[in-house]
Amino acid sequence: MPWNDLFVKPILNNGGFNPLNTLVLGLILVASIFLVYKLIKRLNVPIDSRFFIAVAPFIFWAASTRVLRDLFYAQAVQNLGQYPGFLTDLGTNISAISSIAYSHIVSILPIPPLASAQSFLISWFITPSSGSYVITFLLALGVFLLSLLIQKKTRIPYWKPMLIIGLVFCIWNLLLMPVLTLQPLALVLGITLAWTLGFFLLTFLGKKYSIKPLRTVFTRVNSAILSFHMLDASATFVSLSFFGYSEQHVLPNLLIPFLGPASMFLLKLLVLIPVLYIIDRETEPGNFRNFLKTCIIILGLAPGLRDLLRLLLLV
Repeated sequence: MPWNDLFVKPILNNGGFNPLNTLVLGLILVASIFLVYKLIKRLNVPIDSRFFIAVAPFIFWAASTRVLRDLFYAQAVQNLGQYPGFLTDLGTNISAISSIAYSHIVSILPIPPLASAQSFLISWFITPSSGSYVITFLLALGVFLLSLLIQKKTRIPYWKPMLIIGLVFCIWNLLLMPVLTLQPLALVLGITLAWTLGFFLLTFLGKKYSIKPLRTVFTRVNSAILSFHMLDASATFVSLSFFGYSEQHVLPNLLIPFLGPASMFLLKLLVLIPVLYIIDRETEPGNFRNFLKTCIIILGLAPGLRDLLRLLLLV
């Protein structure tokens, strides 16, 4: 059936995008961005660097939780005899991953209720469905509202408790990860650093010599955003070039057969530079512009961190 082929099978295969599920997820993303912005505006919370600092741990948490699901999925595939129907039935798929996750978590944190709760979240942390997005959003929203309550009661700025709680979640996920190699870390960060230096050199030159095209596009914020996305492109490039991974998204798969894995860098530049230019041209400085740019950072940083962490676990 089309529904099964387009939506269920990609989940059973632990990923895979096609034009239709990409479109559906894109529409969900746009609607979610609109609703989140309305909520933040209603709560009268400024969207600035502190807002991003508070949100950043949840980006890492989402990426690392997805990698943990990748890890437990791979372990289930290696033991298919124990999980008949794992590759054909969604219920079996989720229950098997939950069981494997629980055994792993409880061996490190011998508190069954907490291990059970996290294994449940991991089992439903699915892409290309919206499971991972919904769970991350609800968790971040809950901590955000709690932090605003703390701010109201104690006058401690909301971003501080939100940052601390998010870091605790991140550290815990890191403790669950059996890192096997650090070689990809050096490769990915080295390539990313080279791009970052290039972007900020353009920022410096544009400001020093008043070169309008450079000053317009390569502001400090825009150069930082481009650098975050180069982490994603670098992780994909290293994964495809040296570790035998394959690309799951639709648009890159159109370019990679012709231009190779390095086309990820070109694709990022061709998409991001016009988008950032339009945002700066068409929106006023302030919350809405900052929110749009925060969303763009998340769209690059989250998959980049996931790909990098997968390489460290060799999943």
